[in-house]
Amino acid sequence: MNKRIKKKREFEDRLLAAEMHIGYLLDQNKQLWSVIEQNARSTNKEFKKLGQELLKFNKQAKKSLFKRR
Repeated sequence: MNKRIKKKREFEDRLLAAEMHIGYLLDQNKQLWSVIEQNARSTNKEFKKLGQELLKFNKQAKKSLFKRR
C-alpha cells in the first residue's frame, strides 16, 4: 500500500475518533448545564421559602406588648 494512502486512512480514522469524542463531550456538557439549572431553581425556591419564613418571624417579633396579650 502506498505510504500516502496509508497516512490518509490513519488521518481519517483519527478524525472520525475525534469527532465522536467531541460529540460525546458536547452531550456531557448539555447534561451538566441542565443539572446546574435544576440546582439553581431548587436553591432559589429554598431561598424564597426562607425569606417568607423570616418575614413571618419578623412580623411576629415586632408586635407590641399590648397586642400580644
